[in-house]
Amino acid sequence: MRIERHQVDEAAVSAALEDFENRIGGQVRTMSRGGPMATYEWQRLAEELLDHLGALSVGTPALDTPEAEAVLKDAAAAAAGAVAYAAYHTYESFHVFLDHVNFGMSYRPGGERDELDGVTPSEWIDAFCLTILADKVADNGEAFHFARQDWAENAPGNPATELVKGLMAEVVGDTGDEEVEPAPGVRAELAAIDAGLERMRARAADGEGALLDRPHAMGLRVLRALSAGDREAFDSGLAALLSAHSAQPGPGVRPRSLLPLLPLALAALAYRSHGWTPAADTDYLPLALVTGFATL
Repeated sequence: MRIERHQVDEAAVSAALEDFENRIGGQVRTMSRGGPMATYEWQRLAEELLDHLGALSVGTPALDTPEAEAVLKDAAAAAAGAVAYAAYHTYESFHVFLDHVNFGMSYRPGGERDELDGVTPSEWIDAFCLTILADKVADNGEAFHFARQDWAENAPGNPATELVKGLMAEVVGDTGDEEVEPAPGVRAELAAIDAGLERMRARAADGEGALLDRPHAMGLRVLRALSAGDREAFDSGLAALLSAHSAQPGPGVRPRSLLPLLPLALAALAYRSHGWTPAADTDYLPLALVTGFATL
């Protein structure tokens, strides 16, 4: 099945490619002049890097280049930096560094927290997906755990928060049980995902039926198929998720939208845990990103 990518305005693609090295370096310097960079600044850098990566994929859909790998790693580091700031700011020391940009910043405990220091569930998911693609989950698992604490138990059945719980269970082994070390077997992971799906169905039955068609709800069902080892359900669910993404309008969308993070991360998990290559024929899933730039 061929799933064509949506169109992005040529001017936006050109702008994301033009003079990238000098432009991103200038943005870093500007952001850092005002003092320690916070969640917002790290997120903006991640988006700029992803826009460049998406623009690169227009000319090189496979993204099998050293530049693409370097940009992906920095985008993941910047996004994880935003999560680390949300998790640790005022509490713990931490450090964020972007290799390709050659820029970093260290933080120490102290100061005051702002309500804007946190990340939303959707921002958490995007950052987590990037760290999956860059194979950096193990380095940032604790930060992702703490960054979700302000809202993890809010709004049961909300697709985004249930997907967060499912990803933590499947990828990190954290099912939310604070009484035990988070290293459950597959059955515990699957049970955690199924519990989230059941909470979503209950919420839908209370009058929010449309929430089951949201991308995060679809993503949780795909994650469930992956956890259960059901390749047929995984392939069909991932294709549905990609088809829904391709339906978005072209004008005004950014080049980073050409690389949908949730489908990419799910495809990467499937390949790296089960050896499943994507069944869908689409430029939305550059094989280099799915395999972690491994040679097939």
